[in-house]
Amino acid sequence: MIRIAVVDDEQEQIDLIYEIISDFFNERKIKILIKTFMSGESLLSETVEYDLIFLDIQMSGIDGIETAQRLRTINKKVVLFYITSYQDYIQRSMTIHPFAFIVKPYTETEVKKNLEDYLAYEKSLHQKKANELYQINTIDDHHFNINMNDILYFHYMDNRIIDVITKAGNYKIKDGIMHIYPKLNHEYFIIPNQSFIVNLNYIKEIDGKNKTMVMENGDLLLISRRKYNDVIETLNFFISNQGER
Repeated sequence: MIRIAVVDDEQEQIDLIYEIISDFFNERKIKILIKTFMSGESLLSETVEYDLIFLDIQMSGIDGIETAQRLRTINKKVVLFYITSYQDYIQRSMTIHPFAFIVKPYTETEVKKNLEDYLAYEKSLHQKKANELYQINTIDDHHFNINMNDILYFHYMDNRIIDVITKAGNYKIKDGIMHIYPKLNHEYFIIPNQSFIVNLNYIKEIDGKNKTMVMENGDLLLISRRKYNDVIETLNFFISNQGER
């Protein structure tokens, strides 16, 4: 199911976009959940993580650009479709790396073309990730491949034993951090200290005071002081580029 939010302070615009989106996905028999919001504040108070958001730039209260900036800190993977009446806003909004701009007055055909592009992108992304495999050879002699993006992090223990923390479970292998790292996709794996390799996709937040990263599974991983600024810069770059399609 694709989770979609429509954010606009004009009910007429919400109804129009809602109808186009519903028709598009119904025609393709793709299940969706659509929720509408009339302000950026109401969207940001929502606990659901959306896959796709139609976001009006000019709204009362916090505008669409500030809404997107705040949103990126809590949902770095969301795809943003900006809706605007003003070309002047486009340059300013590029810092958030939206997937597409929909300029009012728009047509049904234009919106559906952008949705086609979105589906094509998601398909290619899934295919790419499905082909990125890492071979696990456990110390108790089990051998199998796992999708790299299902790995949260690697943790070096001692005697060359590494704990591989994945979405499916934990596995112990015999290897070294610097031997593993070259085999991984460096677009989303980093080394925050000499004992860890971390998947950026699963960092929930950074605790700057204690120099730790909070993973989505609740684990706390230390960041070396020497690498702290590099980690912050890399994470910010990664988050901002999630919207580049």
